[in-house]
Amino acid sequence: MLRHYRCASSHQLISLTGLGILLSTTVLWIGLVWVGWTLIFSANEQAVVDANSGKPADMLARIYFTGYTLFTLGLGDYKPQGAVWQAATAIAAGSGFFLVSLIITYLVPVISAATQKRQLAGYISSLGKTPTDIILTAWNGKNFGLLEQHLLSLTPMILLNGQRHLTYPVLHYFHSASRYTAATLSIAVLDETLTLLKYGVKPTNQIDAVTLYAVRQAMLVFLDTLISDFIEPDTFAPPMPTLDRLRASGVPTVSDEEFDYALANLSKRRRLLLALVKSHGWNWDDVYSARTASFSSSSEYPKRT
Repeated sequence: MLRHYRCASSHQLISLTGLGILLSTTVLWIGLVWVGWTLIFSANEQAVVDANSGKPADMLARIYFTGYTLFTLGLGDYKPQGAVWQAATAIAAGSGFFLVSLIITYLVPVISAATQKRQLAGYISSLGKTPTDIILTAWNGKNFGLLEQHLLSLTPMILLNGQRHLTYPVLHYFHSASRYTAATLSIAVLDETLTLLKYGVKPTNQIDAVTLYAVRQAMLVFLDTLISDFIEPDTFAPPMPTLDRLRASGVPTVSDEEFDYALANLSKRRRLLLALVKSHGWNWDDVYSARTASFSSSSEYPKRT
């Protein structure tokens, strides 16, 4: 887990984690193959010889010969001695070509998936900084305008993001230092927005039930994907949001008692969201913005007033 308090330098450091793991994995693949073939060519003193003098190569020369062969650059100043080692050299060259192709076909999709992950975060952030902001921005005094269409567009993007976390587990460790492109934070903001829409707004003013159900299910699939491999629900649920700003802006809302009861049944889901936010170095204040929500930055969650 990547846990720390809000600190710009820490976010900058953690943002290198995903790329560091990706590059380390690539170097490890190359290193293991290189070492393996070097040991094979070191099994016989006459396996590799100097191309000019015919003298057996020393260990450094065998390392050089192996690397030259793996990256299909030819034979260089050394050559294999005998049919068996000539065949081994050909196989080594083939494995090197396969390794380079494998690395390229792995790196490109992962980088593309990381870019699309940031794109998803940017899309959600463009709708509003916090759950309350998203709802108030969409509210036109009668309904929520085009918010429903945006949710429809986000549904397949969320599902794709979840499946790519399964295909490329390293994607979970790609962290953004910017709040705007922080995918985990944006996912939490969107899910809290959906919770407010479904349980905080009066049924007569809610958006289309099918649209709301579809995007909430997409979010659930995404969270289930993460819980299987990366995170466990936090011990305590995050603080409950208030409906005060919505009411003050004229959005029809249910009573606090009804809202509290509904959120009590979402404890595990919200604990999982909290764990997801913490796993990338953010805290719950960042979801609702500490300066716009009645939450303290202390380690203990305050009760709603």
